[in-house]
Amino acid sequence: MLLSAACAETAQGPLAGASDAWARAPEPTLASATHQEPARWEGYEQVLHLPPVTTVPLVSRGHAPEQTVDVRANEIARTPYTALVTDTVFPDGSLLAELSHDANGTGYVMRKTAGAWTYFELDARGDLLASGTPALCVGCHDQAASDHVFGLPRSLSAP
Repeated sequence: MLLSAACAETAQGPLAGASDAWARAPEPTLASATHQEPARWEGYEQVLHLPPVTTVPLVSRGHAPEQTVDVRANEIARTPYTALVTDTVFPDGSLLAELSHDANGTGYVMRKTAGAWTYFELDARGDLLASGTPALCVGCHDQAASDHVFGLPRSLSAP
């Protein structure tokens, strides 16, 4: 998220400014033995209608496994995201998303409310897989230089 150069490691080694928190995270545990179908995230339709930040999809190395994605931002987050610098602070209401081009891919969304980010992991249909402030998301995004947000690869950053 946000997204593009965050937590995964490449064949050449970790990305500059990237986190390896995902590799140290404990294995998730099931809260109960009952099976529940995931529910569609209420913000998914809004995210689908946000315009991509870049004109071409990019390969995200921030979330494992690598996948081709579009990075999207709502109107109030778009300018800070495309002009991201070390001291950028996103306003409340900011919404950033990384949506996979793979029919079986995973999407990631960040939403800022009351000065704090909430994270959402979605399947390709927009069903909620995880949300809130999971230690894995927080641990990685705490390492971002700008308000918990990783920017686009330099080759795709705004001029």
